[in-house]
Amino acid sequence: MFGNLRSFLGASGVRLAARTTLRASERKEGERLLEESDYAGAELHLAHAILESERRQESADQRILLRLELAEARRRQFQAGGDAGKLADAETVVREAHDLASRTNERELVIQTLDALMAITADRGNLDDMERLVQEAAELEAKSKRHDPMQLALRLQRLGMLRQKHGRLLEAVDALAESTAIHKRTLGESHPATANRLSDLGAAHQALGNHAEALRCLQPAIRIHEQHLGLDSPEAAGDLQMLTASLEATGDIDGAAAQLERALALKLRVVGLDLNAVAEAQWDLAHRYMGWRRYSRARELLMEAVGTFKRSGGARLASGYEALARLEEDTGHYHEALRELARAGKVWESVKSEHLMELIRNLEHRAFLFELLRQHNEAAYLREQVAALAQAARWAQAG
Repeated sequence: MFGNLRSFLGASGVRLAARTTLRASERKEGERLLEESDYAGAELHLAHAILESERRQESADQRILLRLELAEARRRQFQAGGDAGKLADAETVVREAHDLASRTNERELVIQTLDALMAITADRGNLDDMERLVQEAAELEAKSKRHDPMQLALRLQRLGMLRQKHGRLLEAVDALAESTAIHKRTLGESHPATANRLSDLGAAHQALGNHAEALRCLQPAIRIHEQHLGLDSPEAAGDLQMLTASLEATGDIDGAAAQLERALALKLRVVGLDLNAVAEAQWDLAHRYMGWRRYSRARELLMEAVGTFKRSGGARLASGYEALARLEEDTGHYHEALRELARAGKVWESVKSEHLMELIRNLEHRAFLFELLRQHNEAAYLREQVAALAQAARWAQAG
């Protein structure tokens, strides 16, 4: 262990003999960097702190906790960059801490090291080891006078997510439901962490096809996430995606549409709103309406989005015109579809050097629609343009 730490510190370009910083400040700096997500920096300082702690023969609990902090710094580096070596190093130092805690016969410290091993096991995706560790921790806690409900909730959440990943959905729901219940009792029903667990549980129910149960979880989750984190937070966006999917699955298209319209309306109320972001939301919602064959509202939204895209032009505007063209084609209005495709074609032509294939596809589809309308001369003219563009592209590649 200590040979590995010294090798690591040597590789980091730091001369141990030249350092005069006290161990307490090393640990403080390591913890600060860990809090600020500078995991490599935290690892360096915590490794120094451990060596100094051993030299001073400090208490076992201090030495154990230092190792757990170092392991967390390494585990976070694995999560950030996928370096499997960091996860292996994290496991090595946690097992050192576990052995030391076992020798002290302090159950709380042993349980802490087991929880650290569970975090690493979850990262590895090893369900069998996770279940064994959860059971071992439960047995120790049964003999202990102190219980941390939130630590139990974290174990159950990790176990549930891992079960879901392995396709054991019913068991995943059981673990996630228990974790959610603990969050509600301990933190309250409106806490953001409770909303996170509700989202996890809703996703598991959704995977099982239990959409009514999923909705009972996701509806309060999105409300809490929007209140605490904002409408555009990843958490609220994820809730909305799952919520509308479950509403669609239960045949409640009106409910799904209402949720999406509500989200759009909230975006429009924001002071200093980003018009492009609103246009993207209108674009996305229009495509949902097209999928539901609710073409009137889809047309309104697309026209509003295209109005915004006109400010900057380019590929987004061309795609907007083509979306309107698809809508007109789906409703049997081929002449209107050709009109929108022609508008898109002009935009693609203006950015032809970057979007040649899009221009070619546009011309080919217009030719197809002209054939449907038995306007063969127009179709032939467009196909000649396609052939010329394709030949020019081949010459450019050859050159």
